[in-house]
Amino acid sequence: MLSIRRHRTRFAAAAAVITAATILAGCAGSAGADDTAAAYSDTIHYPVAATIPTLDPHISPSGVVANIDAHIYETLVAQDASLAPQPALAESWTTSEDGRSWTFSIREGVPFHNGDELDAGDVAASLNRWKTTTARAQTLLGDSEFEVVDDRTVSLDLAQPQGDLLAQLANPLQFAAIMPAEIAASAPAEGVTEYVGTGPYQFVEWNVDRDVQLTRFDDYVGVDTEPSGYAGRKGAPTENLSFDFVVDSTTRFSAFLSGEYDFVDVTVDNLPQVESQDDVTVTRELSSGYVVVFNLDSEFGSILDNREAVAAAIDADDFMTAVVSDPELYRLNPSYVYEENTAWWSDAGSETYFDIADLDLAREKLAASGYDGREIRILTSHDYGEVYYKSAVILQSQLQAIGVNAVLDIYDYATLIQKRNSLEGWDIYAGAFLVPSTPSQLLYLTPNYGGADDPELAALLDATAAAITAVEQQAASAALEEYLWEQLPTINIGDSYGYRAVRDDVEGYQTLNGAPILWNTRIAQ
Repeated sequence: MLSIRRHRTRFAAAAAVITAATILAGCAGSAGADDTAAAYSDTIHYPVAATIPTLDPHISPSGVVANIDAHIYETLVAQDASLAPQPALAESWTTSEDGRSWTFSIREGVPFHNGDELDAGDVAASLNRWKTTTARAQTLLGDSEFEVVDDRTVSLDLAQPQGDLLAQLANPLQFAAIMPAEIAASAPAEGVTEYVGTGPYQFVEWNVDRDVQLTRFDDYVGVDTEPSGYAGRKGAPTENLSFDFVVDSTTRFSAFLSGEYDFVDVTVDNLPQVESQDDVTVTRELSSGYVVVFNLDSEFGSILDNREAVAAAIDADDFMTAVVSDPELYRLNPSYVYEENTAWWSDAGSETYFDIADLDLAREKLAASGYDGREIRILTSHDYGEVYYKSAVILQSQLQAIGVNAVLDIYDYATLIQKRNSLEGWDIYAGAFLVPSTPSQLLYLTPNYGGADDPELAALLDATAAAITAVEQQAASAALEEYLWEQLPTINIGDSYGYRAVRDDVEGYQTLNGAPILWNTRIAQ
């Protein structure tokens, strides 16, 4: 049982910027596995808001999968708290002046969980598999492949400059995880079944729909720099991690109040209850961007007039209020990146349809499209604290107001991902997305997400990836934004903040863009 230390409840307003990371109760990474074990719990139970279809980091775009896998696998470079790439499994890298040729030097003496030592062959095999399974990597790399130069060196020759290659390699979602070459090479299409990485924790057991169990990897060899985001020292002071699937938000919150969990997401309605607890810290963090995504393979989504009708019908303030309930927990944003990301943020083209709430124009566009009243299916889920479901409900209401026969197709999140990827049986999808640091990382603009198989869009994304200077980046970003608001494969709505509660007995806990980082965390008993 946790000892209750009496303090006044603290409300910590976390910096609401893209570079913000939260570090709670102690110096992250200062605790090691050999600290006095009796003073701390040997297991952290962390509640997650959705079930998962796979633990393969190369295949799944699920945030829950990424959050678990980040403790098992590592990448060549890792995002720090400002989203800048830092050395991880690569100790250094070089690039040619034209940005086409890259060389990565791999750290020596890094063991996998199976006892094998990491070498360049593992890196090349893993990244070439990642390239074939991840649409954004396919777009970025084309036919280029990672090549083994020697045991400690990997090279990549690109057809065109890629200014954001390191950002892509460090992206934590559907990420470029390194695994043993034989596992990468023999992986079936549905995903790997051996979860072997180089991270501070190793896989123990996946109890489907219940939990994923990890244990400390005692032979872990990491970098020895100050912890920051996904980068830096990983001390693993707690022996075991249990990621528990608790889909219902009320159940998660009740379990937190009872002391079963030390971490929980908090709704506006529940905020007074945690504020009244004197051993709890509450933070407000910028966490997600809300986007409406069309299935461009569906009959409804393939017609521009229909997409324009939907865009014209959306009242962005009403949409965001319906999802987060509190005006303090959102801001409107027409861009695919946070406004603090000045290198890439642009509102070019948004004046046409962003937050215009023009129902007459929306009805005119529907009439022009020849829409005949057929059912329009909005794909959604009750998982992830209802953010997808609430997004779907308010979108359904706004579309019904212009005469669209919008219906909800509701699945658990694991099934939703499979349904969404199939591009069959749905027309629109809406909800929260991880906001990336560069536009070429946007998953929902790839062909296997919403069917956006558009050569002009692909060329504009390529141009953002190739942009090196600040002037080039701004120009490429503005051109992409204008095209997105003209063609509307997606509709940006706004950014959300979230309240999170953590007990004061927790030390060394970090988050980055809302994702939990537990490898330097321990809990006092």
